[in-house]
Amino acid sequence: RYQHGTYTPLEVSKYISMCKYLAPHHALDTFRRVMLWMGAYGYTKECPLEMGIRGVMSYCIGAEGAANIQKIVIARETLGRDWTKTR
Repeated sequence: RYQHGTYTPLEVSKYISMCKYLAPHHALDTFRRVMLWMGAYGYTKECPLEMGIRGVMSYCIGAEGAANIQKIVIARETLGRDWTKTR
């Protein structure tokens, strides 16, 4: 459908929100695994992982729409506006 351009703006919005919700969580899990793999050094401020994990957390918490907002958008585009009264 992508090649034929048949996606609606609502579908595009839903898929973008899914990516914006899942990508930081997968990145956070990856950082956590690498920190465990590196041992005590992975937990120190001298290790670049510390800065990376803070950057990923900013996307989970605030930047580009918090995770809860992305969940609301996904629900609204999947179930319809009538089923997701947010106000």
